[in-house]
Amino acid sequence: MAEKPIIELDEIKQHLRLDHDYDDDLLTAYSLAAIEAAQNYIGKEFDEEHTTTTVKFTNGIRIGCLMFIAHLYANRESVTDVQQYEVPMSVTYLWKPYREPCFY
Repeated sequence: MAEKPIIELDEIKQHLRLDHDYDDDLLTAYSLAAIEAAQNYIGKEFDEEHTTTTVKFTNGIRIGCLMFIAHLYANRESVTDVQQYEVPMSVTYLWKPYREPCFY
């Protein structure tokens, strides 16, 4: 059984201003990748309630994920003849307050 998405496909399509179903599978994959990237960046998994091993999935994290999905959707290739830029700083700005400090 597939896991329930944290961000619904309709919300992603609204953010991207898409009104077709052609890329639904791709958007779902990007959504899962964005959630995974956010969890890796923050250092905790998302949950509805904050515990010692999780962090609440806040609006800031949600918007950062939507922005990351939009970035992945707009930049589908790893190499191009057009200059590419890293993920917008606003995404990490939204996720950084929840990041676990690293003490190495």
